[in-house]
Amino acid sequence: MNNKNESVNSKGKKDSGIIFKKYIVPGILLVILTLIVSWIAYQRVQIQIIMGPGWDTYAFLANALEFAGRGIGYAEFDRPPFMSFITSFFFRSGNIHESTIFYVDGGFFVLGVIGLYLFLKQRFDSIQSFAGALLFASSPVVLSWLGVGYTDLASVSLSIWALYFLVLSVEKSPWFYYLAFPVAMMAFLTRYTAGLILFPMILYIVISRKYLSHFKKMIGGIITAFLVLLPFLVYNYQNIGDPIAPFLNFFSGSESSGAESIAFEPSPLYYLTNLPSYIASQGEYSSLIVYLIITLLLVGISIYVYDLIREKLMRNRVKGKVSKILEIERTGTKIKLIFFIIFLLIFIATFNCISYMASELVFLLLSYVAFTLLKDISGKKIEMDLLFLAWFMTYFIFHSTFAVKVDRYFVTMFPSFTYFVILGLNEIVNKLKVEFRGLNLTSTIITFFLILTIFLSIISTLNAIPDDPILLEDQATANETKALSEWIIKNDPDYSSKLIYSDFWPYASWYLQMNVKTMPIFKDKRSFGHELNKYSADYYVTYRSELNLTSYEEVKRAGKISVYRRIPEKSENLTSFLYIGKNWQNYVEDVLDFKAFVYRNESLYIDDYTLEDIKNYEAVLIYNFRWHNQKDAEQLIRDYLNSGGTVIIDTSGNLNGITYNLDNTIFLDTHITRRAMRTNPLIEINPKIRNQELILSPFESEDGNTWYGANYEPFGGNKIENLVTADGKTLIGIQKVGKGRIIWIGYNLVWHSFIMENMGERKLIEDIIFGRN
Repeated sequence: MNNKNESVNSKGKKDSGIIFKKYIVPGILLVILTLIVSWIAYQRVQIQIIMGPGWDTYAFLANALEFAGRGIGYAEFDRPPFMSFITSFFFRSGNIHESTIFYVDGGFFVLGVIGLYLFLKQRFDSIQSFAGALLFASSPVVLSWLGVGYTDLASVSLSIWALYFLVLSVEKSPWFYYLAFPVAMMAFLTRYTAGLILFPMILYIVISRKYLSHFKKMIGGIITAFLVLLPFLVYNYQNIGDPIAPFLNFFSGSESSGAESIAFEPSPLYYLTNLPSYIASQGEYSSLIVYLIITLLLVGISIYVYDLIREKLMRNRVKGKVSKILEIERTGTKIKLIFFIIFLLIFIATFNCISYMASELVFLLLSYVAFTLLKDISGKKIEMDLLFLAWFMTYFIFHSTFAVKVDRYFVTMFPSFTYFVILGLNEIVNKLKVEFRGLNLTSTIITFFLILTIFLSIISTLNAIPDDPILLEDQATANETKALSEWIIKNDPDYSSKLIYSDFWPYASWYLQMNVKTMPIFKDKRSFGHELNKYSADYYVTYRSELNLTSYEEVKRAGKISVYRRIPEKSENLTSFLYIGKNWQNYVEDVLDFKAFVYRNESLYIDDYTLEDIKNYEAVLIYNFRWHNQKDAEQLIRDYLNSGGTVIIDTSGNLNGITYNLDNTIFLDTHITRRAMRTNPLIEINPKIRNQELILSPFESEDGNTWYGANYEPFGGNKIENLVTADGKTLIGIQKVGKGRIIWIGYNLVWHSFIMENMGERKLIEDIIFGRN
């Protein structure tokens, strides 16, 4: 009888122990973690309130006002909308302050850390998962951008939950697809690069081998995700006339070189070489923290790989060659191994040499083949490990091949980096296991030491943030712009009806609560005064000096920023051109030596204009343009030409992309093709051109590669009279149409003359456009 009671008591204690370990400990750690990261978020937000918003934050704030129905006339609809959408709910209640978006950002951070803890628990024990979540929260690159009001952390937090729900969909219930896909869509709408998590999601769905049995629920989840997207598509259509334009702009922009950016960094290993600074900020304990994390990662992953090989060997206890033991003699294994080697070599050989999208697909295939080779290994969660590896590599590939690199982009890689650090920790403590009363002392000691160093890193980073030079510069800019905005409000009661330009237009728009115009970035200092005179701007808020603004006077200064006011009697009038498209507006007036005002409206679509809109301009310039209906766009151009107008057109900006592509098509009865130009072609100049000794610069791209552009072959009898040719191809030609004329410019000659700073080329273009030849 006593034995029976002892057995019952023993079982009860065992059950209690299981409940305590499985539910109570994780719950307590979750509460502790939530309190810690909430404190971190609060402290960081308080610092940011003192520092003030960053550049992008003002744009998200302005968009939030639009969503709240309190728009100020300034908004940037090409930015991801979700962060602003959430912030708008607080603005609707009247709480309109910069700090609102800081708290929203902090809330997403807390949500993300909690999600990562729960996610890690699918693979590791509670205390290791707790350490991993804190490791993510302690990263200097995370803390530096926490609470700033940017979208990086918010999108990463939503991505964590999307992938966590995906794993639950496979391992727990397919109903979680109704959360996984919509949350992934929210992440995408928070920051468009978050759409790249589609790659690890696809990989995990395929290797989970449940896509057929879960197909209906997956489709339901995808439909739900589309319902999340739909309101924003409608909003884009209502505000910019194109529901998908912001998404297309991101994908086209992500492929550009970015050579003009101050953050241009061609090295594909940038994020690896800077890894120590993402682990710990400079301080007394930084080296200790970095060495500890890197050691856990490298040693642990080495043990992990060794165990994979060992498991393979132990599972096949046979004598003979290694190839036989590893089953390489099997035909199926041989084929898999060959494919693995092929994809690995392709990936290594083409990394940073081809489109990032192609590299992503190659790595996806490489991961799948790796899974087929390793899927029968027991004791490892290969699917989960490959999911996190694919997640890390997806963003590493994208941000490493993208020429513009800034440290905060590593935020997208840090959750998966954290996973492998904890994986390394897990492997080490399992190898060095020392137990006492069922407790792994090795795991407890090492994890406790890791958590201690993490707390040191958090305190050190929070103390260092107020001295961050980037944040201090943003703070000075915000304070000075705010002071000058207050001066304008005080000294000009009608300021809201005036046209104001600024180098810091998001700042000024927010503080003046109006649409402040963007001052473009120009290479020639004359461009700034030309831009102000063109639109008769009343004020210019700028940090630039030595601009020689002859029509403007400095009326107020705060720190490095000044306010200039227009002197009407000193303004000038020039010939007016209309430009339809994008990019040329940044340099075409420079090429024309500022002899004309080139006006550009918001719409890039030719057929958004009427003949009445354009006929009062001396000429219409067309480059990198769009259309709703190509025939309507062509007819408008013909009507303008028949009325005696001049059209200057280069289709070199319309030779790639999914839409508005004119490569190998007919436009204005002219066959257009994308062609390469030799570096030093044979130049022939029409006798009508006065300068017969014109010397053109070599035709090669900025990185020394082949120069491409548009080639023209007219149909019918309406020929192009070539004024300048290169290897017999039109560089500049004139075609008479009705009472007007088309000046065809080939091979992106305007851009070529600008970047090569060839004054002869510029003078040639100027003379032909103004009819001086």
